[in-house]
Amino acid sequence: MRTIPISTLMLCVMLSSASATTAKSAACDVSREACVALTDHAIVSLDISPKPVRAMKELFFSVTVKGARIRGPLLLMLFMPGMYMGRNEVELKQAPDGSFTGRGIIPRCPTGKNLWQADIAIPDHGSVSYRFYVNY
Repeated sequence: MRTIPISTLMLCVMLSSASATTAKSAACDVSREACVALTDHAIVSLDISPKPVRAMKELFFSVTVKGARIRGPLLLMLFMPGMYMGRNEVELKQAPDGSFTGRGIIPRCPTGKNLWQADIAIPDHGSVSYRFYVNY
């Protein structure tokens, strides 16, 4: 019996159910692998390192867009769903390989909640959202 990696199955589900203009809150485990979403026929992946992703540590954010030609920079907005944690934005500059990279910090929530969301607007191609948990 042949097995298919869960990440491949998740990508197929996301690609079949994503909106043409906005992929909303694709849940992912960014502490294990890159998160993937689709918007306007572009595949957008978000990766955060080092892994596991921890609050209050400097993090390296990397976004790759396949299927569309994008000029940077891009803006990654981090927030907690349902809780205001201040403005937290990371400017992603285009690297020579075509990816977009930047550094930032995810703060620790005083309530102990650890669900975060990253929103990225892709010029002329809609936007993507990713929800993920951060380790403390």
